[in-house]
Amino acid sequence: MTLYTDTKREILDKSISFRSYIAIGLGAIIGIGWVIYAGYWLRDGGPVGAMLGFILCGLFLLPVGKCYAELTAAIPVAGGEAAFTYKAFGPFVSFLTACALALSYIAITPFETIAIGALVEAMFPALISEPLYQVGGYTVRVSNLLPGIVLGAFLILLNCRGARSSTGFQTLVLAALALCALVFISVALVKGDVANLTPMFSSGGSLWIAAPASIIPVLVVASYFMAGFDAIPQAAEEAGVAMTPHRIGIAILLCIVLGAVFYALIILALGMSSTPGQLEAILQDRDAMPTAEIFRLAFGYEWAAQLVLFAALLGLITTLNGFYIASSRLLFALGRGGMLPHWFAKVDARHGTPVNAILFVGAISLIGPPIGKAALVPIVTSGSLSFVAALLMTCLAALRLRTTHPDMDRPYRTGKPVMYCGIAVSAILVLLMVVPGSPGQLRPLEFAIIGAWMCLGVAGYCLRRSIRDMDTERQTYLILGDEKN
Repeated sequence: MTLYTDTKREILDKSISFRSYIAIGLGAIIGIGWVIYAGYWLRDGGPVGAMLGFILCGLFLLPVGKCYAELTAAIPVAGGEAAFTYKAFGPFVSFLTACALALSYIAITPFETIAIGALVEAMFPALISEPLYQVGGYTVRVSNLLPGIVLGAFLILLNCRGARSSTGFQTLVLAALALCALVFISVALVKGDVANLTPMFSSGGSLWIAAPASIIPVLVVASYFMAGFDAIPQAAEEAGVAMTPHRIGIAILLCIVLGAVFYALIILALGMSSTPGQLEAILQDRDAMPTAEIFRLAFGYEWAAQLVLFAALLGLITTLNGFYIASSRLLFALGRGGMLPHWFAKVDARHGTPVNAILFVGAISLIGPPIGKAALVPIVTSGSLSFVAALLMTCLAALRLRTTHPDMDRPYRTGKPVMYCGIAVSAILVLLMVVPGSPGQLRPLEFAIIGAWMCLGVAGYCLRRSIRDMDTERQTYLILGDEKN
């Protein structure tokens, strides 16, 4: 391997606006989960219980978001959590955090390209072609193979052409999604029946028993669907000249609030549009898209159901594009900082984008449609633990830096009690996934995937460090830039 001895620090193009940061974070949050799983949230929590589950999740994540806001505003460089934990705990902890987060980001991209094909088939059944082969019970056809590959390739090209192109497209698609959602939510609020919101909770008994028993099952899974606001710090280095570090912090918090409101409104619309009996009948069909089916059966509006599916397709696009942006910046930062091969740090001279990192993530995303979702589900699920572990490390870094670097410039500042709340929330989320018998406990296969990924990452890290081509001072400059002091 060629030694990296140049002192040059690669710089990304600075062109992202406040509106584009909102589009990156909120677009990554929304996705398609609400189309597939909102009916189950409604069943498991009841209309009010499910809404409260997401509202409380948003409130619980705000302290975590405030830790992110403080650190992102203080250290606005590519890599987000990798830079935060480097400054707080040093290179090895930084790499472990970034490695875990990379699993969460990268693993979702091939699953998204698969979902694009499945959604296109749901929207246009006449296009469904003959089976080509099966992988783990998943049937691969040309009709579910091509859409994900074509759209994924388009987004790769768009990202290579610059942050201005990718974030501008993200903003446009998110606006179209919001318009679609406004239409079918309005239809539900006008045509639906408030009486369908009773019973408010799925569990019986007194309010003090029914409410927690209904809210907790939704609250446990809600954090996974609220992931995405953490994509903003990855691109903090590319803020346009009109952006201030403080406004980047505000964008993170606003995405959390808007994400929780979006999910609560979706649940309210579905709750008003179906009775428990109708909902249960729809959920019996495992191949159905429950949210679309509820609108189809409740009002007899085929166009409303198609609009839901179209909005879901837009959500898939924003999520895939958002994670292309986030994961490529994370890999770029690790390559630039000497924790991964310097190949990942290559910047396109014309467009100012981390082109090799984008192509690497893009190539992984395009293997999804040919492989099928059966092989990828455990990998995606394992990424949820990696995500909440990164949240915990960020909150711990925010608190530690108050002691080790008390004079560090903090354009957005939060209180220490809020940091302790963020640590508590993140730790609880981690425990829910690892403690035996908890509602969100991962399976042995998923722990094995995380272990194998981390071992592979540590091996690569040790190999890269064995080259000894940079000292600590140079590495600190490459990771933190002018924020190193």
